[in-house]
Amino acid sequence: MLSNDTRTTTSRALIFCLSFCLAAVMWYAVSVSDMLEMQVELRLDYFGIPSNLIVTDGLVSKMTVRLRGPQMLLRSSNKEFNYKVVDLSNIKPGTTTIPLIEEQITPTLRAFEIIDAVPMRLDIKAEKVLERMVPVEPVLDIPLRRGAIDVKNVQVSPSSVMLRGPESVVERINSVKLPLRVDPEVAETTLTQHATLSLPQFVTSRPARVRVAYTVTSARVTLERTFPIRLEAVEKDGYTLEESELTVSLEVPESLAKSPTYLRRLDVYVLPPQIERGQSASALVQFRTPEGMVVLGPLKHVVRVSRPAPESKADGEKSDAGGKKNQSVKVESSTPDQLAGDLKR
Repeated sequence: MLSNDTRTTTSRALIFCLSFCLAAVMWYAVSVSDMLEMQVELRLDYFGIPSNLIVTDGLVSKMTVRLRGPQMLLRSSNKEFNYKVVDLSNIKPGTTTIPLIEEQITPTLRAFEIIDAVPMRLDIKAEKVLERMVPVEPVLDIPLRRGAIDVKNVQVSPSSVMLRGPESVVERINSVKLPLRVDPEVAETTLTQHATLSLPQFVTSRPARVRVAYTVTSARVTLERTFPIRLEAVEKDGYTLEESELTVSLEVPESLAKSPTYLRRLDVYVLPPQIERGQSASALVQFRTPEGMVVLGPLKHVVRVSRPAPESKADGEKSDAGGKKNQSVKVESSTPDQLAGDLKR
């Protein structure tokens, strides 16, 4: 028994001496190596925010730390400088200061001397969370003059939403505005669309989207007006139109029927076909209408487009010959007195 105890004690002593020697060798290797400074960036991850609070300011995505330590140890630990976890479970309403270097330093960095850090602390601003049910209020955006069209039977589903956000912001919201741009060309039509609510920062709603349906109506009149036909071409001088005007039947909002500015916005034009000089062809009259205007007729009116032929050389020579002939005729048609004078000479 005594022999076994002696062997155990001896083994333990040898293991202790070996461990001490290894530790001394490692300490010496680290201590005598060159000291090096290095700057690293840490991604900040947050957790523990109380459910009754919402952080409105003070959070940053990363921090920069300047370290000093043995060169060998810094290089071997470089890949471990990835992120830093920040506990926010102790924040209170208002501003809470959280140091990033003292208690919350990462275990990897404790082996080095921290020279500087940016930022060294966080000033976290938090507010109490307030939930409140508010109605959704449609706001109509009609591009035409008031009275040109009318929107009826506006229905929003759901008609109210639950807002959640900072208490100072949510308590001032009595309703959520829902802008609706109305297309005047869809008169007498019931439209349905899904819209996302526009909310202040840090405020969310349940649900985030609502369904809205409405009917567009308008008082409209029919009238006839004569408009000039415009030739839309690059070389306008090379084309001619047999018709210069066209009488058009229109349907317009009643409130704009007597507006010359509105009616002049109708563009009646023709795109000329590809034809050679001296030829002609038919082209369809086309229309560009302002919002709210509908062309009733004529919808397929055709006009004749032509290009005059160039003046040929034969025509020029013919005209020159005609001039010379006229001059000879003038000589032959001299008076008798002039002929007698010529004989005397």
